Amino acid sequence: MTATEISPQVSPSHSRTGSSRGYLVFGTGLGVAAGERDLEIAVARSRPSASKLLAAATIRDFRTRPAAEWGAEVTAVLAAAGERDLAATLLLPRGEVIVRTVALPGVAANDIAAAVELQVETLHPWGDDEQVAFAWMPVGNGHALVGVVRKSILDAYETLFSEAGILLAGISFSASAIHAALRVRDAGPTNLLAFDAADGGVEIYGESASRPAYSAGFRLPPERALAIARSELRLEPGFPAVTWPESLGLTGSASSAAWAAALAASAPLTTKYANLLPKDRRASSARRQYVIPGILAVLLALALAVVFLVMPALDRRDYLTALTAETKRLEPRAARAQALEKNAALARGRISALDNFRRRPQGDLEILAELTKLLAAPVWTNSVEIYPDSVVVAGEAEQAAPLLKILDSSPLFQNSEFSLSVTRNGQLEQFRIKTMLRGRAVRTTP
Repeated sequence: MTATEISPQVSPSHSRTGSSRGYLVFGTGLGVAAGERDLEIAVARSRPSASKLLAAATIRDFRTRPAAEWGAEVTAVLAAAGERDLAATLLLPRGEVIVRTVALPGVAANDIAAAVELQVETLHPWGDDEQVAFAWMPVGNGHALVGVVRKSILDAYETLFSEAGILLAGISFSASAIHAALRVRDAGPTNLLAFDAADGGVEIYGESASRPAYSAGFRLPPERALAIARSELRLEPGFPAVTWPESLGLTGSASSAAWAAALAASAPLTTKYANLLPKDRRASSARRQYVIPGILAVLLALALAVVFLVMPALDRRDYLTALTAETKRLEPRAARAQALEKNAALARGRISALDNFRRRPQGDLEILAELTKLLAAPVWTNSVEIYPDSVVVAGEAEQAAPLLKILDSSPLFQNSEFSLSVTRNGQLEQFRIKTMLRGRAVRTTP
């Protein structure tokens, strides 16, 4: 059986007067909270003045019933609320998600994603073989709220909702949805301790200066669980606790978790939640809900362009004029400096060439002396060519092959080889050998 309540007249007050960004709040969101047996549904419409609950429903036994059957009931709820094309934001049960608040002091905003990814393996108790999906959201004061779920669970929900014909814009968890819902119009509370008692357990969400976001589930009496949460949040022992509906301004009979998800999804221009669903698999709701925000955004952009672009353009023109004049004034000095640097480079090159030329004769004499010692009679050399990194020796010997080993035995030479094939002339073999100079073997005179 399915218990459904269509309540377009219920309008919980979720507006905060004096907000600086309330004029950007436009949209409609479908929030779905998955329980152990049932689905809780809420449809929220947000406008600058307030957020309204359009419909609330409970879909019974969705895990055991055919997906198409309960999917049709969800579609009927949306149709009754006048919102047929909404994509859902699904909240997973608290027991299926590991939720952690990670401190990232000193990490730049652009580096938070990489920092969180480096720590994911330490945030869950599952082994390395278990594939996981994670999502995060900044919660202020150098902290990030991170949710980790088994990839198999995520895929199962995605498949189930696909079979039911319900598009998914995102999959998240209660702490992320509540944090986003509290900030639809402003920066949210400074201190908060909220709880939801159901099914013999207590789920707590809190915020404080020391813990920008806190989420935990307990199988304890509410008062005992709240005492632990106050300690974790470093709140006064008597700090008052409120229920989730009270913290979210919900006065209707909708599920507070589904309402939080709907609120977070209904104001995409002012708030974001941690979305576990990969970007390429997220569906978008009907575009018509973004028409008014789009028009307002265009008007705002035009106003900002008139106010902030004209004067900077004039200042930029004056700055470029002054910069050009200064450049022209300094051009002669810069040209002289470049000419001096060029002349200095030429002089350094000449000095280096002269030093190398001065060192060559001594090195060449050492090479010739070594060759004279190694290639003693009856070996006869016709020519010796000395290069910076090698020596080429041509001549005659009774046996040319042993000469390679003789040359390599010297501390001056290595990798000796015949550069031409050995030929025989009578009783003598004519050879041409190329041997490489060892890197530091040749001593040069400084």
